Amino acid sequence: MNNTIQKVDVERLYQHVLSIEGVKHHIVDPQKLNETANYISSEFKKYGLKTNQQTFKVEGTDMVFKNIEGYMGDDSKPEILVTSHYDTGDDSPGANDSGSAIAAMLEAARVLSSENFSGNIRFISFTLEELGPAFAQGDRNKALELGIIDENHRYTSYHTQKMLKKFYSSVTLGLAKSKPIVDVWQKAFEVVKDNLTDSEKEFIAYMIKTRSHITRTSSVGKLGLVGSDYWVKKALEVDKKIKGVINLVTIGYSTKRKNTQFLPPLMNPLWLPSYKVKARKRIGDFIAVVSDKNSKELGKLFCKNCKNETIKLPYLWARIPFNFEKIAKWLYDLIRSDHSPFWKENIPALMITDTANFRSPYHHTKADTIDKLDFDFIKKVTQATIATVIELTKITNG
Repeated sequence: MNNTIQKVDVERLYQHVLSIEGVKHHIVDPQKLNETANYISSEFKKYGLKTNQQTFKVEGTDMVFKNIEGYMGDDSKPEILVTSHYDTGDDSPGANDSGSAIAAMLEAARVLSSENFSGNIRFISFTLEELGPAFAQGDRNKALELGIIDENHRYTSYHTQKMLKKFYSSVTLGLAKSKPIVDVWQKAFEVVKDNLTDSEKEFIAYMIKTRSHITRTSSVGKLGLVGSDYWVKKALEVDKKIKGVINLVTIGYSTKRKNTQFLPPLMNPLWLPSYKVKARKRIGDFIAVVSDKNSKELGKLFCKNCKNETIKLPYLWARIPFNFEKIAKWLYDLIRSDHSPFWKENIPALMITDTANFRSPYHHTKADTIDKLDFDFIKKVTQATIATVIELTKITNG
């Protein structure tokens, strides 16, 4: 195994992010979104993988979206999945979210395909992990109609920028608690409403109305995670067997500075075994491994490989002893990526992350650029991913 993981090339990781950095959004830049999908597919083909583009439409838009797959082995047998997402927010170049994860997924695919590897592995980059297209298009149209934003998606006044930033911050804080989504949005509105213009009030009222039917559990596949939710539903229809999922998301930001690391509310310290983590100093130089009740053994395996003498990757294992429904209610921040549709169906899946906004000040901003990334850190995450796939394959085949 050590000979295999030593084949991970940090320069290749860098070149992948360099190639795909840029806003990849179905409204703002659909061309870049499609170019990135094609880039991922072409890389899979270079490695000799069988490829597939799973296309689908979403109610409320006429666009065709696609999940990109590359796989090795017999696709009729139980599989291990390594996943990422390739879309970004509407104003972020997405070097970390989630260019870093795409790079690691592609390099894992290259390394494993170069070996005489007998496993059934599927690499998938999902689209539409970010805000669902119907909501994104509706919000944009309403904001343009009211003069809230201009054609370049910029707020037309400082007052609007300030008030909506405060509103969204209140929403984020509210979602960390166990209140229904519509109540969270309504309470956030109450926080700012006395200082809003009529147009700002109308815009927020529109967003609340369009989200009034969304619950914490139904948000998966509706508010976001649309591509992965679609993939899981189709996989279940054909009774596809999945042994485990390693979902990579925002894995490239690491810092040695003190007081840079935070955790979601309500995290019980008993759920957080760690390795080489400087918890008291709150230093964000570790990878977070997040598992649910059904993914404990998979999380244990990944963490074991982080300790490999060749890797030595510090980790914090969020070993959550609940199923999807309880996590969605109490720890909403932990269902924000593409592992969640798998958790929803009781399929073992991990979220591998640098903790995103709980560490990085650049998350979902224009400053999410390649110069902020730690590629030696990404290399270690890639190596741990490959090592876990190899061991899981042995267990599966054994």
